[in-house]
Amino acid sequence: MNQISRIILAKLVLLLSFLTFPILAEEEQNPYIWIEWEKNSQAVEYQLQIADSVKFLGILYQAKTKDTSVHLPTNPSFRYGRIAAVDQFGIRGYYSDVFEIEQRIVEPKKPIPVQPLPGNFLPASHLITLDVIEGKAKGWSTYYKINDGKWFNYQGGIHLQKEGSNVIQYYSEDRLGNREKMKTVEYILDSEAPLAEYVFTNTYIDHEKFLYTSRNSKIEIKIKDLLSGIESAKVYLRTGNDFKEIDWDTKEGISIPEQFSDRTIELFITTSDRLGNTKTYSKFFRHDITPPEVRADILSSFDGIKRQIYISQIEAKDSCSGVQNIFYSINGGESQVYIEPIRFSDPGEYELKFYAIDNMGNQSRTQFEVMHIRDPQKAKKAVK
Repeated sequence: MNQISRIILAKLVLLLSFLTFPILAEEEQNPYIWIEWEKNSQAVEYQLQIADSVKFLGILYQAKTKDTSVHLPTNPSFRYGRIAAVDQFGIRGYYSDVFEIEQRIVEPKKPIPVQPLPGNFLPASHLITLDVIEGKAKGWSTYYKINDGKWFNYQGGIHLQKEGSNVIQYYSEDRLGNREKMKTVEYILDSEAPLAEYVFTNTYIDHEKFLYTSRNSKIEIKIKDLLSGIESAKVYLRTGNDFKEIDWDTKEGISIPEQFSDRTIELFITTSDRLGNTKTYSKFFRHDITPPEVRADILSSFDGIKRQIYISQIEAKDSCSGVQNIFYSINGGESQVYIEPIRFSDPGEYELKFYAIDNMGNQSRTQFEVMHIRDPQKAKKAVK
């Protein structure tokens, strides 16, 4: 196997090893097992194996597929599964972590009956025509007012402006002042799409007002419509080369998948009500789960015969939310925030421990440096 093949394979295996597999036995007329996994852009196809033992001593089912899900007949022996990504060179001997197949029968959900929308609900593109008495010979005229406003001469169509309930009163009269009985109708104008409200938790906002999230962050979403009601509401996370519709719950919120880490992400929400009013919402952010990198520059010098060790700089770099603080301790002492260079001049052994934390709480790997300063008097005696 060449080096490129090994690298491709390592990436495939790394992704698959962190997948979770929602596995259900569903319904309509014939129950079945549904196994789904995340797509890998480098995989040509996938191989699924199922066994009755976690050790996979006997394979009960094996198949290749280009899809990212399979539907299988229920089988009580189908207890454990694993997935392998296959590239153009084939499987290179690695499978995902073994996952347990949970088979349970889900009762078919009865469709919730949708009440028809009353005919007096109107969208933005509406025109109301009143039921008026016509008779040019008698010169009938019709007058109307909306919500106790001014009276107007009806000219053949009314366009409402106020969102919500609108009460129209109208009557017709002839040239002699004979007036018909006042009529009243109510229309509900709904020209606004459902309102989506979203909140990011456990975040950091930099000086340019850009938002960062962490492993502990969630996106809480609430969508409401006060008039005709919500027809649909969809939530997506997308980047330049990845697009995923997200299932969301108003109580649990959305956890950001690791596949979107360290990239600029767009939260994209689209809502639609029962009258067809549609609105989209968009928010860009970055999901930071990568710790910073830290290093120290250590110099030494002599003051006469006395040696000094000089930590000229401890620096940290972070490619996402930025470094919050660098911490250090000496000989197991209490951690301190690194602000200025550190000097050691007294004879002895010094252990320097240091690490960095970024603005999303990701901590770098702790590093250690051990330094020795010899006693100059002992050094003189050793020379004699």
